[in-house]
Amino acid sequence: KLPKFFKRYQIQPVWRAERPARGRFREFYQCDIDAIGSTAPVVEADLLAAISDVLIALGFDDFSLRLNHRIVLSSLLNAAGVIAVQHGDALVAIDKLDKIGVEGVAKEFAARGIDPAAAEKCLAQFNVPAGEQPLETLSRLEAVIGADDLGLSNLRSIVTLTVSTSAGRRLRIDPSLARGLSYYTGAIMEIGVPDLAGSMGGGGRYDNLVGMFS
Repeated sequence: KLPKFFKRYQIQPVWRAERPARGRFREFYQCDIDAIGSTAPVVEADLLAAISDVLIALGFDDFSLRLNHRIVLSSLLNAAGVIAVQHGDALVAIDKLDKIGVEGVAKEFAARGIDPAAAEKCLAQFNVPAGEQPLETLSRLEAVIGADDLGLSNLRSIVTLTVSTSAGRRLRIDPSLARGLSYYTGAIMEIGVPDLAGSMGGGGRYDNLVGMFS
């Protein structure tokens, strides 16, 4: 009996269900910001602005908000020649790019039976030139996967809505951002802070998850 559009936040201890990876804890405190009941890109823009406002209030200035979309990732894999049944394996490997680098991901692709030529084409799209602005990155990706890609259209809307907020100048489109969890269906994001191993936070849209409990 929640209202049609519902927003909430909370700060509380949480526990990982899976075995914690190196450098992670079984129990930790987390701030969650959630919105339920809208497919509009203004939701992502609102969340990005909230993240930015909170970090600025806490004294952070040098941080980036990395943004990508699951549909864009799938489109890039298709354009590179990675067959659909291998997308899951490819995403698992791509999610490790920050930790093992391009060569490491290429080796993982090979170990998972992904065609080396397809892997090379895919990894070539992940190199974003320093200083490239989000709309420039989207235009470059458009040339690869087409202007009618729904993920690119959604990202363009989010970027446009975010320009007037504190998140605008910190936003970066990162085509390699995968977020390992398989339930994401749309835009995904992570907070990057210099000298911090891994991300400070992250999340994304998962339109089908809440329905599992209804």
